[in-house]
Amino acid sequence: GFGWIVAQALAERAEGQGPLTARLGLSGAQLAALRDSWLPDLDLPDLDLPAPEASPDQAAVEMLVLWRAGSRTPEVRWLAAILARRSMETRHLWEDMGLPSRAALGALIARHLPGLAAANSRNMRWKKFFYRQICSDAAFSLCLSPSCDDCDEKADCFAPD
Repeated sequence: GFGWIVAQALAERAEGQGPLTARLGLSGAQLAALRDSWLPDLDLPDLDLPAPEASPDQAAVEMLVLWRAGSRTPEVRWLAAILARRSMETRHLWEDMGLPSRAALGALIARHLPGLAAANSRNMRWKKFFYRQICSDAAFSLCLSPSCDDCDEKADCFAPD
């Protein structure tokens, strides 16, 4: 999982989209710790940089992931920051994470963030799930329908069974 994610961010960095820290939402020290735990043979750039400042949306997603995660291991903290940062991109989250499929993203979340996986019991697409949770928790008006069953966008939010 982390190998795919870092490879995606490195490719974006090579395309001039910013330092690795900005692509993943982690500080250089956090990247070094992730590398040491999961990718020990990988030489990473930008390890001297601080964590980038998160947008309000990004911070809200990260807080939601940490709240639902079920544990506070370093992997959980790294993954919460990465999921939040990559959720700000425009494609499906699994694509923006550099993963081979939506199922791979689901497996990564189930392995490291079991509480988050359990909360998405209806298999809603992850970005939609994050925002639906944030909206319902904070009483935002971003969600246009009072329930998913009544919403015209239901097919866009949920994966087929």
